[in-house]
Amino acid sequence: MAGTTVFTAGQVLSAASLNGNFDKLPYAFAAGTATALTGALAADGTATVSVTFPASRFAVAPIVTAWTSGTRYIATATTIAAGSATITVRNVSAATGSTETVYYQAVQMTAGTAAG
Repeated sequence: MAGTTVFTAGQVLSAASLNGNFDKLPYAFAAGTATALTGALAADGTATVSVTFPASRFAVAPIVTAWTSGTRYIATATTIAAGSATITVRNVSAATGSTETVYYQAVQMTAGTAAG
């Protein structure tokens, strides 16, 4: 990876300078929300929700990070493909009946791999 270049106003930018600076950006990115559960979930119980990424956004399975709006739940992306992911939500507290929102971010850093 090239070092960061600081550009000044009026400077003519070379292709090499531009290419070297944009390689630090993700190749593809998506973020969204889903409702994970709407009924009771026992202590240590799990529920799953499937999320679909925008069409043709990812060339490979991205790295997915998931979390919930509540403190009693842990969200984990358990099955990840280029077009979708399954997120499992586990209740780490007493039984509850709340509706829970899952938030997720998915990233592919280069054209051929999610990591980078």
